Amino acid sequence: MDEEAKPTPAVKPKKLDMTKYSGLTQKKKALLKEYMGSAPAKVDMNKVRDWWKYVNR
Repeated sequence: MDEEAKPTPAVKPKKLDMTKYSGLTQKKKALLKEYMGSAPAKVDMNKVRDWWKYVNR
């Protein structure tokens, strides 16, 4: 059977080096929970976390 080649995207997405990120510790989870409801506007904390990763590499 012929396998069709998948088209490659024009721009490759950046890959994060996950070796230097440890994830959320209990202390960080507690802080996140504490501040999650304190924003005056709705904030998607997942987007904030992703933005923070890219800015602070």
